[in-house]
Amino acid sequence: MFKENFKYKLLTALRYLGDGFFYPFFSLYLVTRGLTEARIGFILGISPLLAIIMNPIYSKLCNNVKKVKITLGIISILEGLIILTIGFSKDFYLISALTILMSIFGSCHYGLMNSLVAVYSDKTKQNYSGIRMYGSAAYIIATATGGYICKVVSYQLAFGLSCALFIISGILYLLLHNIEVDEAPAEEKKSDFKDYKVILKNKSYIFFAVFYAVINALVITGTNFLPTYLETRGVDSDGYGLVYAYFVLFEVIFLIILNKVKIKASAYTLMILASLTLIIRIIPCYFDAPVWVIISLSAFRGIGYAIILHVCFQNITKALGEEKATKGIMLATLLYSILLFTFNNVNGILIESFGYKTFHLVNLIASILLVIYTVFISIYNRNLEKEYVEENNQIIDEEKEGENI
Repeated sequence: MFKENFKYKLLTALRYLGDGFFYPFFSLYLVTRGLTEARIGFILGISPLLAIIMNPIYSKLCNNVKKVKITLGIISILEGLIILTIGFSKDFYLISALTILMSIFGSCHYGLMNSLVAVYSDKTKQNYSGIRMYGSAAYIIATATGGYICKVVSYQLAFGLSCALFIISGILYLLLHNIEVDEAPAEEKKSDFKDYKVILKNKSYIFFAVFYAVINALVITGTNFLPTYLETRGVDSDGYGLVYAYFVLFEVIFLIILNKVKIKASAYTLMILASLTLIIRIIPCYFDAPVWVIISLSAFRGIGYAIILHVCFQNITKALGEEKATKGIMLATLLYSILLFTFNNVNGILIESFGYKTFHLVNLIASILLVIYTVFISIYNRNLEKEYVEENNQIIDEEKEGENI
């Protein structure tokens, strides 16, 4: 158990360490290549677009945990090699083509990885966030040093480190033990179509999946354009690396708190708080507050994301069970990819056509609508749970009366 726990934690740390040397600085790298915001938005939209296409393929291919980890091992190595190649590319069309290839292998990676870790956590009676926080801790190191490397040495070195770490994490995937998951007997197994019909009838799953997709898309699209916005305010790559490390530090702190401390607040209350953190972050950007204020309040990005990681995958796994968890998480990831593709492209056009003020206003309105949705569904689900408890109590009382007679 301890050895396997160590492998999962090391794998998570190395994967996110590699991610942190590339993805936070990708948009800034595109700026150095002279690309406009609209073209940057287009390139950033490739990954979620490919995720929409590749998600059903990976979901069909990875129909058991063993295939999930083998697939993750192969695509991690291929993604890393393409990242290295992007670092030596200058032409918009070449970068776009390479991003397409990278996205074929990497766009669904975290959906598969999250399902693997979530199933392992559920099987070993652990919190998903207890493993995921090692990835966040590694991100602090990568972003803090990656921005400095990009500015002082080169983007190529940072991307090369990312490639090496992705290859190592790919090998680690293949070294994981197989997880024994309780599956239905062969004669009782449903088709994929019937499985998805069952999943989509699960109201608890639908709520968590929609919430995850919408808030994650808003968080990530905001993060994608944050470095280009801060650059207009005088913050360069090494400064942004420290900003990224700063809000991920808060993510780690809150993951530790959520994992170690027994918090009485319900999952619904935590999700409302996560939605509110979006609004707190966007308001100072909309009013062009002093840079130190914007950077200080970016800590709420880490707080909100910690809540997302702690609540969503754990509750999706509980709602669907281990057997359907991978399909459920991949379906939620598909919805997230559709939204992120839309947001990245729309936001890139908004910024180029109307400026960052309009971009922040549109995202602020979307965040307010998300809070309203979360509050409404929270009340609705609590009423359903209350009715369920009352019905159960009534059944128990009737059974007791029957026994007395």
